[in-house]
Amino acid sequence: MKRCVLLFLILLAGKFSGFASHIVGGEFELLHIRDFRYRLNMLLYFDDLNGASGARDPQVTVNIFRKSDNVFMRSVTLFPNSDERIPYSNTDCDDGQLVTSRIFYTSTLTLPEADYSDPEGYYVSWERCCRNYNTANPAVVNIESAVPATGGISAGQTFYLEFPPVTRNGEPFVNSTPRLFPPLRDYGCVDKFYFVDFGGVDDDGDSLVYSMVTPYSTFDTQNAFPVSPSPGPYPEIVWRSGFGENNIMGGNPDLSISPVGLLTVVPRSTGLYVFAVRCQEFRDGVQIGEMRRDFQMLVVENCLNNSPEVRAREKGVTGFYEEGQNIDFQYADDQKCVEILVTDVPISGDSVENVDIRAIPINFNADLEEITISPIQNMPLTSQLDTARFEVCFPDCPYVRNQPYEIGIIALDDACPQPALDTVIVTLNVEPPPNTPAYFANTKFGATQNAIFRQVTESAGGEISFDLHGFDNDNDSLTLEFIPIGFDPDRVGMRFSDPVQAAGEIHTIFSWNYDCNADDVSFDAGREITIGGNLGREYIIQVLVDDVDECLFEDPAVMTITLWIEFPDQTRPSIFESNNPDDDYLLFNYRLRETVRHNIRAVDQDQDEILLSARGVNFDFGERGLVFPIRRGVGNLSEDFVWQLACNLNLAEQDSFRVEFLVEDLDACELTNTDTLTVDFMLSPPPSTEPLITVSSLNNLEIINEDSIGFILGNELRLNIIGAENEGDSLELILLNGSDLPGVEFEEVKGVRRVSSALSWTPDCSVFTDSDYSEEFEFTFVLLDKNCYLPQYDTATVIVHVEDIPQTREFAITNIITPKTSPNMNDYFGYYPVTEPDEEDRLIYLPIDNCAGQFEEVIIHNRWGKTVFFSTDRDFKWYGEDVSAGVYFYTIMYSNTKFQGSLTVMY
Repeated sequence: MKRCVLLFLILLAGKFSGFASHIVGGEFELLHIRDFRYRLNMLLYFDDLNGASGARDPQVTVNIFRKSDNVFMRSVTLFPNSDERIPYSNTDCDDGQLVTSRIFYTSTLTLPEADYSDPEGYYVSWERCCRNYNTANPAVVNIESAVPATGGISAGQTFYLEFPPVTRNGEPFVNSTPRLFPPLRDYGCVDKFYFVDFGGVDDDGDSLVYSMVTPYSTFDTQNAFPVSPSPGPYPEIVWRSGFGENNIMGGNPDLSISPVGLLTVVPRSTGLYVFAVRCQEFRDGVQIGEMRRDFQMLVVENCLNNSPEVRAREKGVTGFYEEGQNIDFQYADDQKCVEILVTDVPISGDSVENVDIRAIPINFNADLEEITISPIQNMPLTSQLDTARFEVCFPDCPYVRNQPYEIGIIALDDACPQPALDTVIVTLNVEPPPNTPAYFANTKFGATQNAIFRQVTESAGGEISFDLHGFDNDNDSLTLEFIPIGFDPDRVGMRFSDPVQAAGEIHTIFSWNYDCNADDVSFDAGREITIGGNLGREYIIQVLVDDVDECLFEDPAVMTITLWIEFPDQTRPSIFESNNPDDDYLLFNYRLRETVRHNIRAVDQDQDEILLSARGVNFDFGERGLVFPIRRGVGNLSEDFVWQLACNLNLAEQDSFRVEFLVEDLDACELTNTDTLTVDFMLSPPPSTEPLITVSSLNNLEIINEDSIGFILGNELRLNIIGAENEGDSLELILLNGSDLPGVEFEEVKGVRRVSSALSWTPDCSVFTDSDYSEEFEFTFVLLDKNCYLPQYDTATVIVHVEDIPQTREFAITNIITPKTSPNMNDYFGYYPVTEPDEEDRLIYLPIDNCAGQFEEVIIHNRWGKTVFFSTDRDFKWYGEDVSAGVYFYTIMYSNTKFQGSLTVMY
């Protein structure tokens, strides 16, 4: 018979010499040893035919991260412990085309309680590139997996295991992850049903649920190993067109896994297919862990084999059973059997194959160890195609009571690569053996009881007791089970005597010592009730009696014992806020930077010792710098709750804080008498109005508009800058632009609520850069409001227009002087003070010195060019000394111009 090969290949991350592409599969296991000591295993299935020589790594380093924030915890180096060849499911199928080894890496480690108690748990990961390529032989066909650095999308692989914290609620949380996952030993073919048990076991009895998921890739698909440990979440591979998590192989039906781990598919096309399975671990309905297994499946064609055909019939009946019919067996029937006929049509040239059958439950869960399967010898064949006949007999006790149940009879041949199979589902209706249930009563065959009620009042030496009798009219042995609802009977003084057995009877005595002063008696548990206006407790116990019948069916009778105890001298303590004594819930609004201060009082009317405490419901006191000391006293306690609201609280993250204030009285009965005051604090940012900056002139300079000042050179610029806000925040006033100008004086100031500073500036001609001697300067003042939560600022920009000193008159000068003849009238050439308005006509007027031009000198010479007068004094005076009457010539020099003319001197 021609055999075809199905290869399961996986790329596991490890420190290999280069890119590895022929690792078959594997997974992590984290197994508890003792205390906080664990063993971490990694199982790696390796393709011995195609694996790279450097891929068999002498050690593997994996990394542990914390789930809540992906913080790196530590690395663990695992070393190989064994390297074993994996046999085929059917060793006759071993033709050397599939050679797989299992390499077992392991190491022990300690997970300290202080480091590994985060409620969200932790995860182990291992990254490796690369998977088998799209261009390899065989080639991956359902995901993008190009050779690195060739321009396509490459695919690495990350192995992943989540595990829970090592403690919960301060107690050790013992857990081992699932293990003993069977390897994939076999291969399948196009159009042939493929199946394999892919499930593991859990040492703690946790529930395991399986599902198909998209495989993880790696962050770096261009290098064999990651440069540094990378936390999750990890990137997923990229599916090729037409494939995806819901169409992994294009099969019909496609690759899937049942919740209990049965992997099935009917492939339709050849190729190498990548897939991943997730196993989730649940305890008490809550997920506590998760692991992943990545594999690759090679599908080939031309695998020739016919599936067997299985038929059933009730023993002694000639006609064959049709699915959907019921086969009824009465209890009196000696044998409850069916005959199974299996037909297997061989392919031409092949020998007839061996056939086996097995039974599985269909619509119920049970092991079927009591079903017997026996080959039928020396029975005539119905045709030459018959391969085997079997007798399947069922036990007297039905697997499902009082209704039909289904059992699948599976026939399997020994074909390669996997057995071909067929199934017939038989519906059975089996009458159970007769049985009468157990019951509670005072006497056998007496009236049944299902409830007992007793009420007592706490007192010194108080005790009650009563008998409990269970009976069975078939005289079966009986069992008793006691189920207290939410309390420990020993702690509250309750006892059941050891049961006494007789034929069809069981007897116990219940006793209750309800004296608070008795040793080891405490009433802190139980449901709090009110009895006649007094404090009380209710305790409920369910007692179950069941018979040990032939089929061990669980059908117990239930007795409910309800017990009340009254505490006439006990009242509940009360707790309240001093200003709101009648409220058990309060809501307060505060702003950051404020101080929360509330007086909390606790009172107990019985004057018992009381305990006053507080806790954060949705936050931790220590993380917020809060301290509320636990107070202990008698009857009456008071304590201030004080919280200075820091301005750096992140209100975007949390702005509501709930505090529970609790009081508990400590009385003789150790009753858990508590009262709670719940207070919500709603926090908001501190007030922060916009700061305001104003600018005014201190020397009445002209303000052209709101932010501009006209300024003539030669004057002093003096500005007053004021900054203010209304919340008492810290302020700072600075000069942002203009401080680098020559001569500018400004002092930056700090203060609270209000600040001010003055700017002074007396510019000189150096400020002008253009020939028009007009410049514009910008002064920007900034007021910083250093509000602790929402800093703000305001700015004021003043534009200063600086102009040169203007000329007020045209140049004018006298052209005649008469020394010695007209006293005080044109007796010199120079400046005359003006005493009368009509005297201006005889004055000279020289241009004012400014940045455009300054007086330099005056020269007077005669007609022959001889200098008769020279001065650099702007206030020069020439009286015509030592010269004769006549005409003279003057030159008045400025830095940017000159004035020339004639002057007559007369005596």
